[in-house]
Amino acid sequence: MLNPSSPSRLPGRAIGRTVGRTVGRWFAAVAIAAAFGASAQTVPLSHVAHDYAYRSPDGLTAPQASVAASHDVRIEGAAWLRLQFDPMQLPEGAVLRMTSLQDGAQQHLDAARLQQWQYTSAYFNGPALRVELLAGARGQAGQFGITKVIAGAPGEQPESQCGPTDDRVSSDAVDRARLLNIGCTANLMRQGCFITAGHCLSTQSLVNVVEFNVPKSNANGSLNHPAPKDQYAPNVATRKFTDGGIGNDWGVFVVFPNSETGLMPLEAQGHGLKLARDVPLVGDKVKVTGYGLDDGVDNQTQQISNGPITSVDTNSTTLRYQADTEGGNSGSAVLAGARVVAIHTHAGCTLNGGANQGTLFTHAGFKSAFKALCKSAE
Repeated sequence: MLNPSSPSRLPGRAIGRTVGRTVGRWFAAVAIAAAFGASAQTVPLSHVAHDYAYRSPDGLTAPQASVAASHDVRIEGAAWLRLQFDPMQLPEGAVLRMTSLQDGAQQHLDAARLQQWQYTSAYFNGPALRVELLAGARGQAGQFGITKVIAGAPGEQPESQCGPTDDRVSSDAVDRARLLNIGCTANLMRQGCFITAGHCLSTQSLVNVVEFNVPKSNANGSLNHPAPKDQYAPNVATRKFTDGGIGNDWGVFVVFPNSETGLMPLEAQGHGLKLARDVPLVGDKVKVTGYGLDDGVDNQTQQISNGPITSVDTNSTTLRYQADTEGGNSGSAVLAGARVVAIHTHAGCTLNGGANQGTLFTHAGFKSAFKALCKSAE
């Protein structure tokens, strides 16, 4: 279900991409980075939750697949909208059709898909959304109600980068996804399942939507979303995870078929990642791709960074590396060569150095959960 809390007021960003800041702001940035140095790197969506009381008339009928009821939702100034519906059982064949009045993106949910989406909608760009109730084969449309509207707003959080410059660059890997509304990164595996950080899955109400092909954000950093054909509802009841801190933080989950295409992510994206066979060595280069915080249009869009491994601890199943990450990178796959050697979970870098941290793929609990859940996804 949607998180009903009002938006968090998080500290503003203090660290820029270059060293060109005043001395005062530089010291402030160091202090913030140090304070968040060992923190998990999630970035929950900044939003405002509006209570909403709309219910269509009961017992509506109409010719097959025609509109029996229509309602426009508008929240002025919102970057995006998402709806919470009153739990309902639509008649056979009846469908809720939602259309963004900004870009025309649509989602269609029948009774089964409404349940899979936990009676919520996908994310839609813009401040206005049209909801239409389409009658089924027998002309019966039933009824729908909207109880809450979640409206997107800009939000910021401190960075944690390795050294004085942010070396991330835009990326377009087809097998990396943005996990909302917890604000993490999820990785599509060749078996069709996903891996991420355990703390990204620990609060079920925040594990809502997996997004591929994420567009650039707005100039003020507020998020844009792909069309519903690139959004998937996680099957939260089957997720497996441990949120046990550095070296013991991992998660595995699967999703339902897409509401618009009927495809699973691997069918739609065409590629998935593979786990490593061998433990990497200190000095090996790694790549980290994820949806971390940034300025303007790059905020929580896909970016990649790379750097050397600084520490490999097989006893605590912890990998440390100097590749830039920010809030929202939690769950990012850490690749050595073309294979996953770790799941990024915690910050650790500062302007003076340090290292970011993840759970090695050799973690026994992770390997067991991966085998159990991902085998079933093949």
